[in-house]
Amino acid sequence: MAKDKFDYCAMDPDLNILCTGSNCENTVEEFQRFSGVLRTLKTPRTTLSIGMESTGIYHMPLYNHLRNEGFHVRILNGLEVRGMKKSRVRKTSNDAIDAHSIARYLMVTETKDSYEFPEELENLREFITAYDILTCKIRTTKNNIIRVIDLLFRGLSNIINLDDNAVEMLEKYRIAEEFLNADQADLLRYMSRRKTDMILRAAQSTPQPGKSKEALLIEMSSLLSILTVLNREKEGIESAMKAELESRNHIIRSIPGIGPITGSIILGKIGSIDRFESAEKLVAFAGFDPVIKESGKRRSERSISKRGDPLLRSAIYLSTLAAIRSNPVISDFYRRKTEIERVPKQKALVAASRKQCHIIWSVWHNNKPFAVPEKFRPIIE
Repeated sequence: MAKDKFDYCAMDPDLNILCTGSNCENTVEEFQRFSGVLRTLKTPRTTLSIGMESTGIYHMPLYNHLRNEGFHVRILNGLEVRGMKKSRVRKTSNDAIDAHSIARYLMVTETKDSYEFPEELENLREFITAYDILTCKIRTTKNNIIRVIDLLFRGLSNIINLDDNAVEMLEKYRIAEEFLNADQADLLRYMSRRKTDMILRAAQSTPQPGKSKEALLIEMSSLLSILTVLNREKEGIESAMKAELESRNHIIRSIPGIGPITGSIILGKIGSIDRFESAEKLVAFAGFDPVIKESGKRRSERSISKRGDPLLRSAIYLSTLAAIRSNPVISDFYRRKTEIERVPKQKALVAASRKQCHIIWSVWHNNKPFAVPEKFRPIIE
């Protein structure tokens, strides 16, 4: 799949090519023509297996069309078919060859039930995409603001966090001289006494900005305005995500540590828990599975694979941090890892995140609210 066109290849179980199509336009007419090709291939005695490589958003129009036409389509991660592409003797690669590789992959791999993302969660999934985009833009904008701060007032970025109060303060005071001449009572509206004193001490020793001061001040003003807009838009998206999750009253909300935002991301990224045969499959999907290196008699576990969805992994990790304080199961597990087994805290957090994946899978798969085991109940009473 590409932005404007797609290629396809049909193959029988003996790996004989039945038909191909190249440079098919991503239009309704071409989609309908392709549906007709699929219907000619489907007979009462054959099983039609359709695979499509995930290519950002470009595969979605054809995927939605085929689903509306009653076809079941497997969305394949690029990692799944990469090995098949590399198995070719020649290194030539184009869309037609990729379509051929996908067809071969479907034929030689074990048949799987096609997974279709639940239609009722598509709004939530798009909200999550917008949330991720805004989060990345906010992070980039903050980094750019810190760069300008460091050029205008060395040391200030080490004292303040770019929260709403700091942004409002920076709209009035930006260089050391302005802070020194400011009314301290006004500065205390934005910062604590301790931080205000730190800022004033830093202002007394910071060097003057160079000849680019005027441009930096204009750049700062622009970046602060952008950050304010992005934060406001993110709040709107978060409200929509919370409303979507609350309207479903999903079972994972019963798990301590999972809040409205992390719960929305977990639900929107997983879709249906039935796609995972076991909790370990979910662990791998989130990228918390360890990289195992084995050679002869030597076997070692390195860092986690991080091959899963990074936003899902982040949501589960954040929910685990909250669960350490609110879920006695996770809290006890983390304590045993750090205090008894002497595992470094970061590794213990990763292990606790795997434990959280098991809890999510169990609660969701069995459709039973989380219940604190009997042995932990005296702890919370």
